[in-house]
Amino acid sequence: MDSQFSGEDDQNNVVDSYNVTLNGFCFCTRHGLEVCAKCPTDNRGSNNMMVEDMLHEKVAEDILQKKWKGDDREPFSVAHQWTRLSNGKPGCTAHKEVGCPECFNWGDKLVNEMQGAKRTARRMRKTRDKHAAVE
Repeated sequence: MDSQFSGEDDQNNVVDSYNVTLNGFCFCTRHGLEVCAKCPTDNRGSNNMMVEDMLHEKVAEDILQKKWKGDDREPFSVAHQWTRLSNGKPGCTAHKEVGCPECFNWGDKLVNEMQGAKRTARRMRKTRDKHAAVE
């Protein structure tokens, strides 16, 4: 039986007049904020539920207990980082890609926050060293 609805409806990347959902994380459409006083909305609780299992898999339990702030963490912003693409789906402005894993990888962003800037700085140094060796 035919249906008027697509069988492959992507609910992780949608936009309406109130919310934009990018890789499963919700933000206010007007300002691109996870927590917005003007709209008013706070999406951290529902967004955190999207990544909790992944965090338990990737982060040691002691680090998770010490550093995971849950709904009190710093909110994300996607202001000026997304646009509605020609297919009606939201995508990143940098790559024009729906669900861009580079721009909207919320799980990795949260893991990097918890594991600290030291680990991130080490990765950046390795990348810089690779580029210097090529030149």
